[in-house]
Amino acid sequence: MPVELEEAPTTFINYELKSIVQKKGPCATDSTSTGCLNVNINYPILSEGPIQNVIGSINKRIKEDIFENAFINDKPESFESLIIEITEGYEDVLKAYKDYSTEWSLEISADIIYQSKQFISLATSIYSYTGGAHPNSYLVYKTYDLKTGNRISLNDFLVEGFEDKLNRSAEIEFRMNHEILPSIKLSDAGYFFEEDKFVLNDNFAVMDGSLLFYFNPYEITSYAQGPDELQIYLSDYKSLIKPGGLLDNLK
Repeated sequence: MPVELEEAPTTFINYELKSIVQKKGPCATDSTSTGCLNVNINYPILSEGPIQNVIGSINKRIKEDIFENAFINDKPESFESLIIEITEGYEDVLKAYKDYSTEWSLEISADIIYQSKQFISLATSIYSYTGGAHPNSYLVYKTYDLKTGNRISLNDFLVEGFEDKLNRSAEIEFRMNHEILPSIKLSDAGYFFEEDKFVLNDNFAVMDGSLLFYFNPYEITSYAQGPDELQIYLSDYKSLIKPGGLLDNLK
């Protein structure tokens, strides 16, 4: 019997991952030194897509969205300025404390997690440690329209007034995932929402027939409880999909 080969995923865009790896501080010239700032950055650069003239706009927005979340004090204009800022901070600490040996790190990893003819979805993980009790970490989702180059919001593909129904349904999913009974307040279960009312955020990715939401540490609960991810399957919400919109094919 012939072996059935698994069908390769369809590709609608071509891209490469750009990598920036650097070491700063004493370890850059002395391999035995424990004083080190490690920088590791990976992000996609699109080279070809359905509409070629928007590729540059998407590449620019991908970097802008990374910079929006990856900064120490001031929002950077480039990866180079981001590296300079954290390097200067590290060197200031080394000058102030001669015996300082704690390693600092900055890790950014962005990649495409889903693509279709209409859009691509990107996940960016950002990790930094600059001393202190614990590191900072974020996961950011973004979806980009391959026809316009714009970032996609829920308003672009859901009908007007979708918020109440979507939030109510998402809260049911959220409570089920965490085994929180309807009679228990979310605040009593350790979650903090304004007026104790569950609300989805805008940190989401459009996937294959679903929306993937992510709540970062500290956003809705304590650091100890960690982040939260919630997947909403749009097949259950066809009435909320905007006619003629980006996801009209799901209706």
